[in-house]
Amino acid sequence: MLTKATLTATLLGFIFLFFGGWLFYEVIAYDYFVDHYVNMTTGIEVNMNHIALGILIQSYALSLLYKRYGKGEYSASNGFKMGAIAGIFVGFGSNLLLLGTTGLMDIEATVIDGFWSIAYFGIAGSLIGFSFKKLG
Repeated sequence: MLTKATLTATLLGFIFLFFGGWLFYEVIAYDYFVDHYVNMTTGIEVNMNHIALGILIQSYALSLLYKRYGKGEYSASNGFKMGAIAGIFVGFGSNLLLLGTTGLMDIEATVIDGFWSIAYFGIAGSLIGFSFKKLG
């Protein structure tokens, strides 16, 4: 479970997920999502330690899943496919559950975030697939 390939893939995935998420949500799409939060309370303090730990767990889980189900046919394109499936799970599955239970965002932002999640996790999957192809 803690091979050189798994640890390297986890690290690459973490770096992209952490900084890519920051770039998208805090720079590129910040104003859009602020306008589409409907039940978001103000004054919530962000805890970067929890965010970093959550992203590390996501990256490690993606690496383990890819190692297990990649079946030795490791590549960036196969990694993208696996990551995109994870993006569907998180971006549409989890976000629609949150929309139905907490209603933090409206449906438009939920759909936009779903498509972003497919690309976001797909790119992370590509990096993971690339790592496994090189380190095996």
